[in-house]
Amino acid sequence: MNDYNLNEADYLLREHVNAIKGSIDQIYYGLLNYLSEDEQKKFLSYLKNQSDSLQDVLYKSIVERANKINELNLQLLKSNKELSLLKQSLEEKVDKRTREIKKIQHVTIFALARLAESRDQETGDHLGRIRKYCWIIARELSNSKQYKGYIDNRYVSNIFHSSPLHDIGKVGITDSILLKPGKLTVEEFDVMKSHTIIGGKTLEDAEKQLRKKTKSFLSMGKNIAYCHHEKWDGSGYPFGLKGTEIPLSARIVALADVYDALTSKRIYKESMTHQVAKDIIYQGSEKHFDPVIVEAFYKLEDRFLEISKKY
Repeated sequence: MNDYNLNEADYLLREHVNAIKGSIDQIYYGLLNYLSEDEQKKFLSYLKNQSDSLQDVLYKSIVERANKINELNLQLLKSNKELSLLKQSLEEKVDKRTREIKKIQHVTIFALARLAESRDQETGDHLGRIRKYCWIIARELSNSKQYKGYIDNRYVSNIFHSSPLHDIGKVGITDSILLKPGKLTVEEFDVMKSHTIIGGKTLEDAEKQLRKKTKSFLSMGKNIAYCHHEKWDGSGYPFGLKGTEIPLSARIVALADVYDALTSKRIYKESMTHQVAKDIIYQGSEKHFDPVIVEAFYKLEDRFLEISKKY
């Protein structure tokens, strides 16, 4: 109840009390008409000698009750305001702490991915480029009819943070194979392919530790680690998934990873130009790559070139 309503209520109470007092006065005067002159004097003397007349007692009782109600309402208003400020302060602290925890989680996970990548000194800022490529592709797809509503800001954020985990399974591959300058044998390539299972299983186990029903960026990271070497036509590994059986996040990373591998120097090859990489990706549409993602890449090729040169 606000101050205006409290004042209004007090005014109405006083009006009612005055009306009651008026009615009681009428009763008194009516009674006097039935009394003799001596009885009237005694009655009036009695009323005069009373410290509190009936109407005064009634008025005071009502006013005291109204004042108590008014005081309680003011205390409630003050308490509510204090509670509101306390709630706001707690919400701000919780929000700040949540953001700090998320930042720590993201930094820790990225550091682990860096650790796995650090064994290959020639990849440069591969992880930094990958997540930027994935971020701009996801943003572009979010505006398409096909993925509008499915790819939201949270999805874009998750793929930015989870895409660097795509090769985390390589930590389980021996240096003799991982850093081999020449072409791998069939047996060695089979071992190399196992990094998808190692990475996916590791992130799957980590995700289970969260015991959350909601999907985190680790859930997306798991899908990416398992499936970023799957191909649109079903000829990829490790599961031979085809088309939309492959998680969208893994299809995005597949193109970004190949582009970065083509345009970067590796221990077993020299870097290729943007145009050559672009042609290879175009030729791989509907074979290696999701054609919708290839189309998005074409719209963003200037951004890809800019990122590859800057980082």
